[in-house]
Amino acid sequence: IVILLFGSGAATTAIFGGLVGMLNIVLGGRNTAFAASFALIIMAPISVMAGLNPVTGAAVMAISCLAIGASAGWGLPRGLSMLPLAIAFLIISPPAVSNTPTDRISTPYLLTVVAIMAISSLIPVIVLTFLLRHKELPKPQRNNRADSIEYAIIISVTTSVAMFGVLAIHPSPYSFWLLLTLIAVVQVGPQASLRKTIQRASGTVIGGAVAAVVVILIPNSTALFAIGMLMLLVAFNFIGSTRYWLYMACMTPPIVLTSGAPAAASTDVARVSYTLIGAALAVVAFAISHVVRLIM
Repeated sequence: IVILLFGSGAATTAIFGGLVGMLNIVLGGRNTAFAASFALIIMAPISVMAGLNPVTGAAVMAISCLAIGASAGWGLPRGLSMLPLAIAFLIISPPAVSNTPTDRISTPYLLTVVAIMAISSLIPVIVLTFLLRHKELPKPQRNNRADSIEYAIIISVTTSVAMFGVLAIHPSPYSFWLLLTLIAVVQVGPQASLRKTIQRASGTVIGGAVAAVVVILIPNSTALFAIGMLMLLVAFNFIGSTRYWLYMACMTPPIVLTSGAPAAASTDVARVSYTLIGAALAVVAFAISHVVRLIM
């Protein structure tokens, strides 16, 4: 629907909207999914405009991640983590829409972005609400107050600093993978062990490398988009798996392959490089927080 209405350039943005809706209804339930979808719709124009300045971009990332951190007490950040991910994408790389110039302060363009997010996030929630009405979904695992506060601080500080650096130094679409890696790897509570952090980081790197190889072998954007959607279905089978590296290795390629970026070797090198930097920052952030916890 989004491609028919707004062109193929809006497809990647629609993927993030769909992930916000789908993951939250599976991991958090109908109410959480609707809340996340409406939050994304409201934040979409703000995120696009925030990309004009590194300070505002970093501030929007910090606020969104603090909100996600606050939800950790109810065990919701696994699904809600897609929300700051979509916001980061809009800040760094707003969609190209047919018949509407990409202008971060244009009212028609901002309304178009809002429409894209509304369609892509709400339709999956409505459909899955009907399809899963008789299925009992797993209840979120609550986290204690200390773990939730620690997670909120780490994720908001690391992503806001990374966003400021990206917008100030190298504001390219490929730098989004730095934010993707940080948000995917940094976790809360019992999931935030060094071993699991390294597993998520390695899985993200493996997934990025696999996607890079696929892009080189199949330099056709339509075929890549189709492969990415198929791999997304495979990734859903590993939600909740204790093999964290495998889940991340399966979840990363769909996002990469549906990004619509050109298949140049330099693009693939940039993606993997930013992924490695993000993984290293996530491990360092965890190590610092672990040392501080031991001292306290």
